[in-house]
Amino acid sequence: MTRRLLLTLGLMAASVCIGGVPAAAQTVVSSTTTTDSSLARHDFFYAGQSKQRRMFIVKEGRVAWAYNDLLKRGEISDAVLMKASKPTDVAGEAGGHILVAHQYGVAEVNGNGQTVWQYAAPQGTEIHTAQPIGRTHVVFVQNGKPAKAVVMKIPKCSIVREFELPTNEKGSVHGQFRNARLSSRGTLLVANMAMGCIHEFTSNGKEVDRWTGMLPWSVQEMPKTGNLLITGRKGLVQEINRQGQTVWQLNTTAYGVTQPQKAVRLKNGGHLINNWYNEWNKEPMDTANAPVQAIEVDKDGKLVWQLRAWKNPDLGPSTTIQLLSEAVDRDRLFFGEFNAQSPRLFVAPNEPIGEGRGIHPGRVAWVHAPGVARWDGKTGLWVEDRWNDQQKAGQMIPEAVMLLTGETTAKKAWKALFKHFNREHGRGNRSYKKGETIAVKLNLNNAITHHDTIELNSSPFVTLALVRSLVNDGGVRQQDIVLCEPSRAITDSIFDKVHREFPLVRMVDNIGGDGREKCEYYPEQIVYSVDNGKMARGLAKCIVDADYLINTALLKTHSGPGVTLTTKNWYGATDINLLWRQNAHNNVSQDKRNGKPQYKTFVDWLSHKDMGQKALLLLIDGTYGSRDVNGAPNPKWMKEPFNGDWACSIIVSQDEVACDAVGMDIIISEWPEFQSLNYCDEYLREAASIPNAPSGTVYKQGGKPLEKPLGLFEHWNKDHKYRKIDLRYKKL
Repeated sequence: MTRRLLLTLGLMAASVCIGGVPAAAQTVVSSTTTTDSSLARHDFFYAGQSKQRRMFIVKEGRVAWAYNDLLKRGEISDAVLMKASKPTDVAGEAGGHILVAHQYGVAEVNGNGQTVWQYAAPQGTEIHTAQPIGRTHVVFVQNGKPAKAVVMKIPKCSIVREFELPTNEKGSVHGQFRNARLSSRGTLLVANMAMGCIHEFTSNGKEVDRWTGMLPWSVQEMPKTGNLLITGRKGLVQEINRQGQTVWQLNTTAYGVTQPQKAVRLKNGGHLINNWYNEWNKEPMDTANAPVQAIEVDKDGKLVWQLRAWKNPDLGPSTTIQLLSEAVDRDRLFFGEFNAQSPRLFVAPNEPIGEGRGIHPGRVAWVHAPGVARWDGKTGLWVEDRWNDQQKAGQMIPEAVMLLTGETTAKKAWKALFKHFNREHGRGNRSYKKGETIAVKLNLNNAITHHDTIELNSSPFVTLALVRSLVNDGGVRQQDIVLCEPSRAITDSIFDKVHREFPLVRMVDNIGGDGREKCEYYPEQIVYSVDNGKMARGLAKCIVDADYLINTALLKTHSGPGVTLTTKNWYGATDINLLWRQNAHNNVSQDKRNGKPQYKTFVDWLSHKDMGQKALLLLIDGTYGSRDVNGAPNPKWMKEPFNGDWACSIIVSQDEVACDAVGMDIIISEWPEFQSLNYCDEYLREAASIPNAPSGTVYKQGGKPLEKPLGLFEHWNKDHKYRKIDLRYKKL
């Protein structure tokens, strides 16, 4: 049976007064509407700005927990119900602790209503919003002149960092900020009421983005998409993407909600929206027509629930409504280095596995050219000339191959690469010769038409720079070069830029037309070492028929495998469907549950004679890079050496394992919180451990068991240093 507790106390008091008060099973139900008005529709946590500082847990249609602060000073502007860490933390029905900002301070209250710690706002300031950062810190916005974001260590309440927030010089302290939320990227999203904008800050106080033209009360990041859900003071709830474009909006005034402060996106696509009532109005409330405190609107815009609980029970005005099923996991919230997240990996730093490959075994060259990518993240498309420096891109490729080979000119470098490849493949100590084909596997995973898109794909500028260097430095005839994307479409920006200068270069993609050749496939080219179900087995003819391959991947994450680097890019050389949902992805992703070693298809692609083993050069295009596999490049890179810029990098190697290891470490260093990074290094450990793969798999090539490691694998240490991988970094 649900226990009903009324907990009456002051935030500054140490004692608790408990008394039993009955709670009604449901709210008043209007006889003139079929809209659900029962209190039992949702189990939720509730608090509001009012003359009384009260909070409630409503469960199974009854008030299961209530809190009333007797000091009667200030107002609850923000409250966050957090998950209980273990059953012994639960007292009453409240579950976990509550972090509450109450205008004149911030505090943490436990399930018994006891104050765990409290911090009083300095004279002349106010605190209306707070977020937990793990179990040792909180971050809150302190309205004032100046206004500040403050990181505080708890429970001692010692300030460890603060930085100023922009505000209007005119206007009251009270009207500056009401809501801020931590993002999945470890940044702080701040709704600036006074200036009418949303800010995004790093833990060091660097403003990395700003969205203007709104009257925001609250902001939160949407899972998966990274879009922002903003609730405004004029009855507007809107979802915008990070380019500032509105993708969805709802005017709540049509539902009688004139003062929405926060909105909750439900799993069914609907929205739960609160409606604040101002108890300081001169006119008393019309109790016969009491305003709704919250509504639920389904994904089609239909009003399906409204909350009016002003009597038996009286929940008071609404500022926060939070589903109990959405209690915040404080352990997963982080702010930069505060409660920093790290993925679970198979291999520890500086524990090299395998053997290096290449002219200089295990060497990886990283060329960093700040300014090569300059897109503002919002205007137009990132592929436009105005946002990219072709001259710098043209410098990066020659510098990279020289750094990789140790040669003094790009001409000598390409000659060294071709000669080394041919020696290793039994073709003698010779370079490229006319008539031999070099196929360049692009990564256009986000393109299914020839039209340019805002989503991240292979850079037209890097692609042109590579073709220029092959022709002008490598001495390769342009008609011997094939740019290909067998599973997707080659976009206009790449086709036009390359074709204009090198009209004899062939371009092959999945759909053909518009000057592109339509890809054809050889069936049954891949024999997997383990029967892994319905996986692609055919290979593109342009890949199989080529004498040399250059794999140009992208520097970005991927849900499932964690990263999408050179080895994942081989998947696009197979006969998969243009529509990705129609493809089987069996065993592509690593085991997320317990890190149990298992067979990896990636290793079979890496070891295949017409895929990884035919690669003359592996190249990771990180001129932009991205945290997400889909969508526009986003966000900019905050860590060293990027410092708030795009990655502006390319990474090259002759050792595919080492190349992906470096790309992986750069991604992990930047976005350690990305959940799919857990055990993302499994395929590299498997490849570098052959013939003794940890999963026990006997990997084969052409039916014969592989006897040697496929490359050198290692993670760098906290100083970005390797023991055996020969990383060469150069900044242009």
